[in-house]
Amino acid sequence: MMAVWDLIKLQYRYNRQAFALGLVVALIPVMAGFLLLGVAGWFITAAAFAGLTGVFLNIFVPSAMIRALAILRTGGRYGERLLTHNATFLFLADLRNRIFAGISDARTGGKRSGLLLNQLTKDISALDTVYLRLVVPFFLLLVIGTVLLCSWAQVSAAMMMLGAGFFAIVAAGILTIVKTADNRAPRLADAAANALRLRAADLAAGRKDLAIYGGLDQAANHVLTADDRYAMAEEGDEKRAIRIAGASQFLGQLLLAATVVLAVMGVSSGQLGLPVAVALVLVSMALPELLSMVIPGLVGLPRSKLAADRTMSVMRPGDIEAPVATPQRQTGAADRPQQHENAVLSFQSVCFRYPRAERLIVDNLTFQIGRGEVLAVAGRSGCGKSTLAALAARLIDPERGEIKLNGAAIRALPEVDLRRKITVLGQRPHLFNDTVGANLRIANPGASDTDLWIALAQAAVASRISDSPNGLNTVLGEGGFGLSGGEQRRIALARAFLTSPDLFILDEMTEGLDSVTAADVLERFMAFKGRAGAMVIAHKRLELEAADKVLYLH
Repeated sequence: MMAVWDLIKLQYRYNRQAFALGLVVALIPVMAGFLLLGVAGWFITAAAFAGLTGVFLNIFVPSAMIRALAILRTGGRYGERLLTHNATFLFLADLRNRIFAGISDARTGGKRSGLLLNQLTKDISALDTVYLRLVVPFFLLLVIGTVLLCSWAQVSAAMMMLGAGFFAIVAAGILTIVKTADNRAPRLADAAANALRLRAADLAAGRKDLAIYGGLDQAANHVLTADDRYAMAEEGDEKRAIRIAGASQFLGQLLLAATVVLAVMGVSSGQLGLPVAVALVLVSMALPELLSMVIPGLVGLPRSKLAADRTMSVMRPGDIEAPVATPQRQTGAADRPQQHENAVLSFQSVCFRYPRAERLIVDNLTFQIGRGEVLAVAGRSGCGKSTLAALAARLIDPERGEIKLNGAAIRALPEVDLRRKITVLGQRPHLFNDTVGANLRIANPGASDTDLWIALAQAAVASRISDSPNGLNTVLGEGGFGLSGGEQRRIALARAFLTSPDLFILDEMTEGLDSVTAADVLERFMAFKGRAGAMVIAHKRLELEAADKVLYLH
């Protein structure tokens, strides 16, 4: 619960005015609803009594009050939705920026995978329930309960004792629900949802191979199994919500029955007037609705706790004091590149191991790449070549040692500057379901059509695109569907040619190309890169021979 409490404090500090105003405005429709029932019940009963006895009754004031309360309830409901949701969404938008900034600043211990980002995205979305389903309803329950107890004390001591007992039982029930909550359920639901997503993606991506080799039914059954597990996890929450709602309704009916008994006894003894007694009964009828506002927050509390724990683990509690500012490049003496260092990239005693791995995959590695220099990284499969490229691009951080770019510690560089100085072409570059031009302009949004054609020509794929009737407006299928693997890599290479980095990191640049095309692409790249350094993950002799030096990993 500490993480949830910390999150509430963060939202309060983020915008105290919006936080408090949402609570105050949320009181308006609830108070208006209770007053509307009480006044309407009193007015109807008093009007009937006046009609039977001939006693004069001023109907204008009560009827005006009823109209005003009805309007106030409707308007207050709209205002409450507007203010509380706006306060929540603005806070979560800022929180999302802070979280992702924390990830880019390596506060996650080197975990920067898509799975982590996907999980955090879902967690942040789930945190909208903290203010809307926990803070606001419990605040209303506390305030309305206090007001009702004070009002009942003015009417009848017995009614006040009954109300105090009712709210004591409610408080005890809430504490019991919180203590007995199944905190494993949301973890099981997350695991099932992740398995469902991954298995469904695998089935969609490999459906052709599965159909050919006869594994389609088995893969489909794996997806259905994950779906069943997810449904079971969700069913547990639904059953819990039904049990809590049933208990709430039962408790509300007990209060109503007891109020009716006290009202009848009060009218019989002359201690209560009939209109007041009817008003007490109608107000008691409205209490279950107040309790129902608390139920969604109680049911979703384990999920909120898990989301808050994971979210707070990648940030410092003091981070959210004001809206996020655009990152500015630091120019302090410690971060300023040393002019006398000619190396574009340098590794100094770098060590790295994957989580829970027994041995280091990179062990005390030192090397450097000078300006305009090409370093080929070679070695057998699994020796750490791609890990080395990930370290150089700061997709992961070393366990020990230091990596420098242009003489500055790579950890100290703002993310925006770092991505502008390093261009990475991975083993499986992704092409989006969009036009060729749009796929290329990801690297340089301001590039002209001429720039795009030059980049395509440098990557030896211009003729393939020009053969299409739509040229740069040719729409590529998802993942570059419609192009061969070599053509996809060349378009990704053309995208890299549209940048002007200090360092290129190329993972098997000529993979999938025939020897003639590979030699042509390699020659064009060497002519294009200029003074930029290059780290090339190499398997082919052609790439090794073109490099200025070769780093062999064992």
